[in-house]
Amino acid sequence: MKGFRIGWIALTWLAVAGMCPGQGKVAMEPVVAALEPVALRTALARPLPDAKYTVIVPAKEDSVLGLTHYTKEEFAAAGLDWDQFMAKATAAATRLLVSIKPVVAKDAAGQIAYVKLQSERPFAASVVLSPRLVPLFQGVLGDRLVALMPDRYTVYLFSRNFGQFQSFGQKIINDHAEAIYPCSIEVFEVSRDGIKCIGGFDDGAEAAVVEAVKDTPKPELPRKESAPKSAPRIEIPRRSESPEVPKPALPNPKP
Repeated sequence: MKGFRIGWIALTWLAVAGMCPGQGKVAMEPVVAALEPVALRTALARPLPDAKYTVIVPAKEDSVLGLTHYTKEEFAAAGLDWDQFMAKATAAATRLLVSIKPVVAKDAAGQIAYVKLQSERPFAASVVLSPRLVPLFQGVLGDRLVALMPDRYTVYLFSRNFGQFQSFGQKIINDHAEAIYPCSIEVFEVSRDGIKCIGGFDDGAEAAVVEAVKDTPKPELPRKESAPKSAPRIEIPRRSESPEVPKPALPNPKP
């Protein structure tokens, strides 16, 4: 990816921001966007654009539990509507984004393959909602990014103009299955226009996910008159000797 040298300025700046000493204990964010599997949605949840299995849940940081989802009553008591919530949540995501030290991975040819963003903060996946994400990394990855978020704490960024992210499918499925707090096996494009789902890695568990969604109480979300088209499934290169991928455990809804 020649011509992206200017991006190293952004990466260097981010690295310095992530290593600055003397900042003290980080204050808990009172309003954040939790990106969750659809089976864990709440009544306040809304899907990410074009996504089938990933939702945004209003939440707040909790020093004991990590994240606590807002109830409808708490949301109303805080005086929030969805637009106000998203404004506060994206601001929190931006504050976290600029504090993370990015890890840059290169391919065999020495070119940048992807950038990894990881944090101990439990809403790290929400940095994909920050309007600062594309400007910070467009010099390295271009102005259209692909974001993969297997768990709450990790985001992988690829260039949309190249296909390296497709070879990451099995790793994303494995990481998602093994995570204590999984996020998504769907694939998202992030640009200056926002974020949208462009497909998903097939873990062979679609039937189980659909069943869980059917049995889970439906959130109070606006519905279109016609059903949206399903996002395409992305083929993953598989090796015959690869071990079987464990399926993520889904909560059993109470009768």
